[in-house]
Amino acid sequence: MSGSATDLAGIAAGRHTRGGRMAGSSLAVPQPNLRMYKSEAGFNAIMNWYEETEAKIPVPVDSLFVDTRFGRTHMLVAGPADAEAVLLIPGVAGCAPLWRLQIADLSRHFRVYALDIPGQPGRSDPNPPSFLNDDYANWLLDVADAIGAPRCHVAGVSVGAWVAMRFAIHAPHRVHSVALFGPTGLSSARLPWRIWLTRVMKKSKDADALQDDLTAKSVSSKSPGGSFGTFDRTLARAMALCTRHYRVDWSLGIYDEKTRRVDKWKGLKVLGKFFMSEPKALLRRFESRGLLVFGEHEVLYDPHKVGKRASSLMPGLRVEIVPGAGHAAVYDKPAEVNAMLVAFFKKPV
Repeated sequence: MSGSATDLAGIAAGRHTRGGRMAGSSLAVPQPNLRMYKSEAGFNAIMNWYEETEAKIPVPVDSLFVDTRFGRTHMLVAGPADAEAVLLIPGVAGCAPLWRLQIADLSRHFRVYALDIPGQPGRSDPNPPSFLNDDYANWLLDVADAIGAPRCHVAGVSVGAWVAMRFAIHAPHRVHSVALFGPTGLSSARLPWRIWLTRVMKKSKDADALQDDLTAKSVSSKSPGGSFGTFDRTLARAMALCTRHYRVDWSLGIYDEKTRRVDKWKGLKVLGKFFMSEPKALLRRFESRGLLVFGEHEVLYDPHKVGKRASSLMPGLRVEIVPGAGHAAVYDKPAEVNAMLVAFFKKPV
């Protein structure tokens, strides 16, 4: 497939599948909203990456669409139909195929649903929930209802982990357990602005050049020499494409269609959600069985300090710090993290 707008619209929901199986809904895929992208060529590049990465998942996956209050949500589905459900939530500008290294291991034991967030790159509708209220928790409730899961396990990366945490606080009766990988919202966070402004955001670089330049050094300034180990090249490609072609202002819900400008005040409030701690009173409402995973080179926090703070506020939380990993240990140490995740989800509640 070429990944063009016409091609994407031609895929029938519940009929796009790998491995010879068919998926659920009979509704047609809506036309993508190209306003989420800086150009149609950029949209095509991201969707080509999506399909190429999906094809690398080593187990059969189905493509399923379900209806939510934010329009249609797309997900990649694998594993036994009668097994406990696991919802996988990517970070900002992420999408379902970024869980490619986890889907195979998890699907041996669970029914896995890797989600495309509405308003983010992927196949879901272009209607981003708000970060400033309970929209994301309500979106996940709609997803859980649509797949017929009275309770589920949930895992998220970065801002996706914040979504998982908020869901567990909002609807604890719908959660078996929650895994949080480098979540935002646990403490005041830092970002290596100098690195991102001088390396990642340089307008002179196209996506190919940026992809080659993105390494562990781009997301860590703490390890010796500013780098460690290797950096997932599929993730680097996704980051480069989205940086160059995707409108993050749209996905964050801070672009005003009427004025055609970014709402700066709303933008500051959303940034506060990413880089400031949620109120202690809210964190204390987290009562689910939780696994908090940091890489030892976590870029947002001191993992030891914030892990200790989180476990004191959220007593059901187990903290693990993975050696040789950065902000998203699921990418840096997938085999180790997958084994940890499967064992955690399989442990009786």
